[in-house]
Amino acid sequence: MKKIIYSILVCLSFVFGACDKSTDDTSKVTYFVTLERIGDEKVVLEKGQPFEEPGYYAEMNGEDITESVQIKGSVDVNTPGIYNLVYAAYNEDGFAKTFTRTVYVADNTASPLKSGIYTVAEGSKCTIPSVVAFSGYEIVILQMEPGIFYISDFLGGWYDQRRGYGPDYAMVGKFQLNDDNTITPLESYVAGWGDSMDQMDNTALDPATGTLKWTVAYAGQLSFDIIVKQ
Repeated sequence: MKKIIYSILVCLSFVFGACDKSTDDTSKVTYFVTLERIGDEKVVLEKGQPFEEPGYYAEMNGEDITESVQIKGSVDVNTPGIYNLVYAAYNEDGFAKTFTRTVYVADNTASPLKSGIYTVAEGSKCTIPSVVAFSGYEIVILQMEPGIFYISDFLGGWYDQRRGYGPDYAMVGKFQLNDDNTITPLESYVAGWGDSMDQMDNTALDPATGTLKWTVAYAGQLSFDIIVKQ
């Protein structure tokens, strides 16, 4: 009888021992990366002007890992265009932290309209049919070739920034600057809705102040009066 009891106790010790091993703490602490952009998100250069990296900083678990940051993309400063640089830092488990910097290279042909970042000025409004004034949003105007300009949003940031819909709802396009300082739209497109402006009028550039204005009719019932200044 004692042998039987002893055998049972031995078996139980193996069972409980096995349970102890199965409940060992196998969790692992995961440290996530922080990645900071130094300098501006948007950089405008003239053709031939060197691009100087503004900088970035990455850290993980209190340790500087900036040297491990990977940059995808490149900038051809001799070719006017738009270049996106994607910065990424990874932790040991492959989780990434990223940001994007956009570099705009402008044709450097002399023009009364300067390439750069413009701010939507007071006096801008959307009529829907009630009138809503808005201002303070940034758009980019970039000379791609002599007299031909890219614009990041003909709607002045109304949907993209003010409504918070994102860049797919900016009306990206191109226009021509005419000799009389009016502008003529060449193309426009809102990717999110797959449409474009109905028409544009009331356009004027004031070279003395660098102020550009226009009116866009959109979606059959909306009107956008936009004024921008550098």
